[in-house]
Amino acid sequence: MKKQHLYALPERRRELELRLGESSDLIARECRIGQDATPALLMWIDNLVDKRTLQLTTLSPLLSMQTSPLPSTDPSECLEELCRSFVSAPEAKVVDTIDEALPMLMSGWTLLLLNGARGIAAIQTCGWDSRGIEEAPSSTVVRGPRDGFVESLDTNISLVRRRLRSSTVRVDKLKVGELSHTDVAVLYIDQRAKPSMVEEVKSRIRNIKIDGVLESQYIEELIKDNPASVFPTVYSTERPDDVANILLDGRVAIIVDGTPFALALPTTLVHFLITTEDLYLAYPVATFIRWLRYVGFIMNLLLPSLYVGTLTFHPEMVPPQLLSSILTAREGVPFPVLMETLLMEATFEVLREASVRMPRSVGSAISIVGALVIGESAVQAGIISSPAIIVVAATAIASFTIPSIALSGTVRILRFGMVLLASMFGLYGIMIGVFLLGIHLASIKSLGVPYLTPLAPFRKKEFLKTIFRVPWFMLSKKKNPRRRA
Repeated sequence: MKKQHLYALPERRRELELRLGESSDLIARECRIGQDATPALLMWIDNLVDKRTLQLTTLSPLLSMQTSPLPSTDPSECLEELCRSFVSAPEAKVVDTIDEALPMLMSGWTLLLLNGARGIAAIQTCGWDSRGIEEAPSSTVVRGPRDGFVESLDTNISLVRRRLRSSTVRVDKLKVGELSHTDVAVLYIDQRAKPSMVEEVKSRIRNIKIDGVLESQYIEELIKDNPASVFPTVYSTERPDDVANILLDGRVAIIVDGTPFALALPTTLVHFLITTEDLYLAYPVATFIRWLRYVGFIMNLLLPSLYVGTLTFHPEMVPPQLLSSILTAREGVPFPVLMETLLMEATFEVLREASVRMPRSVGSAISIVGALVIGESAVQAGIISSPAIIVVAATAIASFTIPSIALSGTVRILRFGMVLLASMFGLYGIMIGVFLLGIHLASIKSLGVPYLTPLAPFRKKEFLKTIFRVPWFMLSKKKNPRRRA
């Protein structure tokens, strides 16, 4: 006899317990409902359900039927009628097989089995603990909303819908992971996001074959274009207003259950240097801050290599007084410029990593004290020159102007490569590195969109909007329904 034809309650219970194995948090409660005392079985995972919801929506209605006739003499029809009319949970439905019921049980649903019924009723009683809504620690703002995503998928979707109260906002839910069965929601605005783009995103998610998804980075790495590239082609954010702005731009957002980081596609290089906070500031101030980010991005990438390449191959390009000061400061330093710069860069990266991993109460103190003590001691000992410390410190400050952690990490890696090229070929090596970097960036696409858009291909109006934060009164709704200002 096939499994789906075992309708006797004891046999189905044994099959479920065999599939689940021995688990102390699995609760199985037998009861009898209706005047004829029809055997029934309720099963749930103790730590995943809200006991109050279970009691009010499922247990009480079913136990109150002990003196009433069942709605139907056919067990299968009776089970469906119980879900429709008696169980008061937010959602209740009948599934046909145990394979469909088990993932729902492990997600916090309660299963109701009725003796002789063909299907299994699944009742939504989820109620695990979640973190409260608070400001996103990875993207603090001076002005703007202070709420951030949490680890609950439903809560995160509600935070987005609270900002976009339109019937055109679509939420398509998928499941990823052979063992984790993680819920993944694809959000977009109908008739604003391209249907082909939405289908491509959902197709990539459906094609993911993995045991478990514990964080959105799993999804990001498996659906990104050019997976071998060090540049991020999927945008991530913890802020609901950022996701709302992404949807208004006609792009697609992905929210994964169990993580506060949402993803967005398609993404260009400019998206990692522009923040939603720009929209909340006065347009002259926002424009100036954008320029600072662009300058910080270039300094972060090229400043150490310019220092190494100029002093090694082109000292004549440095003003005489400045060159004299640098050479005087380097007297007695045993290391060449390259080794000096690499040593300081590596030391700073170690300090940065230590400050992140240490407890918050001592992390910042260790990074500041460590930098001051090590830098001052190294200069006094004649191991490192003060100009090298100034260059590395300026580079570190410039790295904090990049709002995206993913792009900042990429630039940190490329900076070492640029330093090595500068040490071998001077400024010509920097030019070679910039050309190779430009060629690579021009070859990258994110969901079919060139990574250097709107610079390559050049689009004048969009390019100006990336340079300047256009004031709202200059935006025409008819000509441009919604573009990032």
